[in-house]
Amino acid sequence: MINKIKSIYARRKAISPVIATILLIALTVAAVALVYFVLIPMFKTYKLDAEITYVSDTNKDSMYDEITLQMVNSGTQVVDIYNLTIWICTQNDLSTPNNWLALMEWNFSNPNDITIAPSDVATDVKISGEEQIILTVVEDTYARIEIMYYGGANPLFIDWFRLNDYFDEADLLIDFSAFELTATAFEGTIDDPSRTANNYKTEGGDYTLLEDNYNILPVLNETDVLFWVGDSILVMNGQAPQGNLSDIPLVQSMNVSTFFRSRKFYILGLAGSWGDEFPNNDWSVKITITYTDDSFVEWELGHEYVDDWWYGSNPGNDCISAPYGYVTEIDLGDQIDRPNSHIHTHTTRFYIDFYKYVKSITFTDPGDDYSSAHIIAITFR
Repeated sequence: MINKIKSIYARRKAISPVIATILLIALTVAAVALVYFVLIPMFKTYKLDAEITYVSDTNKDSMYDEITLQMVNSGTQVVDIYNLTIWICTQNDLSTPNNWLALMEWNFSNPNDITIAPSDVATDVKISGEEQIILTVVEDTYARIEIMYYGGANPLFIDWFRLNDYFDEADLLIDFSAFELTATAFEGTIDDPSRTANNYKTEGGDYTLLEDNYNILPVLNETDVLFWVGDSILVMNGQAPQGNLSDIPLVQSMNVSTFFRSRKFYILGLAGSWGDEFPNNDWSVKITITYTDDSFVEWELGHEYVDDWWYGSNPGNDCISAPYGYVTEIDLGDQIDRPNSHIHTHTTRFYIDFYKYVKSITFTDPGDDYSSAHIIAITFR
């Protein structure tokens, strides 16, 4: 048996060194090719992610023209963006693609932002366009952003999101802002020329108005609203024959020097001269807030807001507006000077469209009744 095995080994021949070398080279080339054509492409990846930070109205025209994004290149290759589309619609139209509006003219504000290096995190990427987006409290706007880039097999979608949630609140009022008005309030008489001191200087009431100062007053369910009370108020037109208010303009408008956005509009006043003397189911004063896109909101205020500032001149010698629940009654006590009447005023609140910038506040009187509301102070928050 041993001799048989030896004979088998004796007949085997060794592989030629040349052939071995050729085989080794072939294996090496094959391995390199495998790495180059299979493994390396696996590490050449294009991966872009993005999310919205906020949407802005840069020119304060109450329409939104800029969106800020955060973008991340988590791939291994430089990403070059070549197309951008924003789709918008209302909530009711989300399931109806034919009603989606494509904004094709939006672009990157900084051209350098279309190129993002591997591992880069761009936190302040702004896109903008002349096709502006309307946001309002009346109806929600939804948006989807489509970004196309070289190397990406599919576009990047920031899928449908409620755009209202991302509006830039940087200049939204968070503190009270007040306005000084035009007619005398604490010196001399407000209405009847025969009374030399029929004004808002009082004592003995629940509240006393401090002249040229902030006054903290309740407004409906809010307890601490700041009103700046200057030395003047705004008095509306009144046609009472014994008064001096018939020459007051029917429309008095206050333009805003710096446009602003606010959630709430507060008024101190509305009780006024012969304030209850206008027809039922009619209005004594109309208030209009106009936004910078020329849209507006207005309220026509009847007896639920306006009555006579003298308690004794109202039916029942009482505030007739408070029972409606739209105002807070502010008992100011008795006038210090003649005619020493027991007087009061009101506070109230209106909600406004905080997505839009306020341009003006207008007070309009119908001009066909005795009633002349007093506007002592207005404030926004």
